[in-house]
Amino acid sequence: MTDRTEDMLGRVAMIAIFGALSALQAYSIVQVIMAHANIALWPLVLLSRVFGLVFQLLVVIYTIGRLPLKKNAAGLAPRIVAIAGTFLAMFLVVLPSSPIPPELKILAMVLTALGTAASAFCLSWLGRSFSIMASSRRLVVEGPYKLVRHPLYAAEGLTVLGILIANWSLAAGAVGLLWIALQYQRAINEENVLSESFPEYAAYAKAVPRFVPGFFFAFGGHLREGSR
Repeated sequence: MTDRTEDMLGRVAMIAIFGALSALQAYSIVQVIMAHANIALWPLVLLSRVFGLVFQLLVVIYTIGRLPLKKNAAGLAPRIVAIAGTFLAMFLVVLPSSPIPPELKILAMVLTALGTAASAFCLSWLGRSFSIMASSRRLVVEGPYKLVRHPLYAAEGLTVLGILIANWSLAAGAVGLLWIALQYQRAINEENVLSESFPEYAAYAKAVPRFVPGFFFAFGGHLREGSR
């Protein structure tokens, strides 16, 4: 299968999956509004779901009109990592969980809402370059990408942390750790492809940390020669 054929099939799959998720999210928003009297802290719940709908619709819109592919990561492993990293966090809401104090429930809702809003914001900057696979289309270094190389993953981390707190269990903690490992590997895979496609990426990677603004350590540090 050629890269372009794979890209076209991936586009169709993403539009179908996130189109369906958008419909389900819109339905859940209607349900929250109708049953708000029985939902604790319903404004926060509603806000989080509205941001989630915005994010999912942006995925559909940008996938429909995304830019032509320049290069894909080679091999099966980057594809498995990308798919697992995209959808693994969904399992957190179906795992058995323990009751949490009201204060932690509020914190979880706030983190989820902030993370989802930040994800939509970062995605709006990534725009038509968006793809779940490790690929290159256009180099984005403006907006939140001036602060960190992977702001979308950092924002999604806030959302996952909120979901993890709200649905805490040892199994959920294990899923959360696996999600972090997958996102880190996704970042490495994407950086390798971008550095091969855009000569200027090396200078950008030396100036901008990976995940956390102002911190250049192993988890959020520079692109190293050994990771290319």
